[in-house]
Amino acid sequence: MRAFPGHSLPPELERSAPRDVGLTAGGRALIALAWLLATAAVVAGLALHIEARRQADTSSDFDRRSVTANAVVDRLWRKTGDGKPAYAAFHFEANGTRIDSESRMQLSAWRELRTGSTIAVRYLPESPRQFRLAGQRRSGLPFAVPYVVSSILAAIALLCWLAVGWQRRLLSEGRSARAVVTKVTNSKGSHGETNRAMVYEFRVLAGTIATGKATAPKGTEVGAAISVVYDPERPARNRPYPFSLVTLNREW
Repeated sequence: MRAFPGHSLPPELERSAPRDVGLTAGGRALIALAWLLATAAVVAGLALHIEARRQADTSSDFDRRSVTANAVVDRLWRKTGDGKPAYAAFHFEANGTRIDSESRMQLSAWRELRTGSTIAVRYLPESPRQFRLAGQRRSGLPFAVPYVVSSILAAIALLCWLAVGWQRRLLSEGRSARAVVTKVTNSKGSHGETNRAMVYEFRVLAGTIATGKATAPKGTEVGAAISVVYDPERPARNRPYPFSLVTLNREW
């Protein structure tokens, strides 16, 4: 059985559970971020829903009030780049005024056109430059987007609260133990930075050996003694002390 080195636990960990736990600066920042994200979930969801409704109403109003005209194709071409999108330049008469424009088209419809051929367009009588090709739907914000965005923001906020809550419960109710580092690894991050991780072992009250893994502080080597706090019912739930988000309140 592994021999654990002599290592005194921090005095504050000797307190009996439940311990009085408060937030570190990092914990307070994470809780503030969680409230900000929760607020943003409501505000963004409402704002996006209003915008989606506005766009849908605008499109419906256009369909109801627009009129049809035949536009004459002046030029056909395809742009370079991904997919080589197809375009057509055309003109049509509206209220005695010539309107010149161009539009991207579906390739199948574009292939049917020739210079001088006609295509149907729909426009608003009071604003002829607001038009679109007949049968072409104006792209708008899908009604699902507000719910997706709100759900993502709310989920991130919930994860922030859960992270703080998990550390709070573990430090408040967990049991402390001495641990020994059995492995230290280095890996390169996506930006070239070096990430260090450590594996450690500790003996639980029942006498069995449990293991854990965490980020290795600078200078940590194999054989180093550290303090850990673990869940007595599930020792696999453990963490080196001190914690990043919560701390023990000082007792006078």
